Amino acid sequence: MGQPAIKWGSVERYFMIRGYEIRHSGGDKIIIAPKDGNPLRNRQSVLIGHNYSDRKGDLLAPGHLAKIRRAFGVTREDILNDR
Repeated sequence: MGQPAIKWGSVERYFMIRGYEIRHSGGDKIIIAPKDGNPLRNRQSVLIGHNYSDRKGDLLAPGHLAKIRRAFGVTREDILNDR
């Protein structure tokens, strides 16, 4: 059995609740971390392509989830368990 799919709506909700900002750049979305000095973050922003973030039901690619994990330290399980 594979890993469950993660939808853009779940990712958006997870980050908005935690004070991240989501900006629009063309059709793409940019997730920007709050400036709170969290040491788990390696970067302050991640770009998600418009093919994966146009609607809340769009599925994120594994590569985008890996970018989120590397930049913010947020795992697939963190997003899935946020209910």
